[in-house]
Amino acid sequence: MGKRMYYVFKIILENQSKGISAKDILMELKKYEIYIDIKTVRSCVQNINDFFYEWIHGNIVVAIKSIGYRIQTDFFEDGELQFILDSIVFHQDLKNEDKHILQNKLLSLSSYSQQLRLVRFEPSKRTLQFSLFLNLTTIMKAIENKSVISFQYINYTVQYNHLKEVPSQNGNKNNQYIISPYQIVSQNNHYYVIGYNDKFKNELSTYRIDRMRLIQTVHYHYLDIREQFDLTDEIEKTTNMYISQQRATIQLECHYKLLRELVSRFGTEIEVQKLYQQQYLITITDTPISDGLIGWLMMLQDQVKVITPESLQQEMKRRINKMAMLYE
Repeated sequence: MGKRMYYVFKIILENQSKGISAKDILMELKKYEIYIDIKTVRSCVQNINDFFYEWIHGNIVVAIKSIGYRIQTDFFEDGELQFILDSIVFHQDLKNEDKHILQNKLLSLSSYSQQLRLVRFEPSKRTLQFSLFLNLTTIMKAIENKSVISFQYINYTVQYNHLKEVPSQNGNKNNQYIISPYQIVSQNNHYYVIGYNDKFKNELSTYRIDRMRLIQTVHYHYLDIREQFDLTDEIEKTTNMYISQQRATIQLECHYKLLRELVSRFGTEIEVQKLYQQQYLITITDTPISDGLIGWLMMLQDQVKVITPESLQQEMKRRINKMAMLYE
């Protein structure tokens, strides 16, 4: 029944008209060397609806007199599927091959009519030397089984005016890094693994997974020293250069047109006071003073001015002057 259900569902999903009759479904099934009767088609449709009912709270397939079977409710809402597909295609650490495989799996649950409504973006032509999915799967299984992993960690050398990927020689054994992995985290659109490398006693090590190659489990003793650390604190310290322990209330002067940018970064809880014309004073409390914040402010160039704290204003001046010196 499973094979029959699959192909009946596939045929209904791929139907390019408003509906497909049971008789036409029987004809299409012959292409897959499946020979059943109309009663079995109806039974398959009922089983399909039973299977999806608790997920979508209704029948996914309906029968309409004189029209036939058609998809009534797609498994994903249009917006949900569009968002997921876009997240895949624009992820910088995914190989194009992996992107296509994952997208096709998602689209196998999407009707022909829904796919016509989607906006399909093509992946970039960037070539990657690794599979993020394979790396993640290997590490996740190693964490579950408390297995040690070895890998190469890449660096780059210049060859014929182009960058060439080479393994770092700073591992436990030359180019081999050996760690007991504890946790995978995601920061700044990259994945990291936190674990213990016995080359660095009594501390945790963090590695960006898109920079890891030839990951495999090895028969070494798994060392678990997590209890010695506040893992949440370690994640913030080691994986995100934008996290800062220094927090302060900052005030910015900006034009009205910049308010949407400020809301996108800080939310709507900011205090807004009109100064003159379309200039506003923005007050944001308890904000980390970090490289990420400074970089964001510099990106806005002359559209925003730091009023307080003075230390942040001075740091902005220092960096602006340093940048200006590069062009003198």
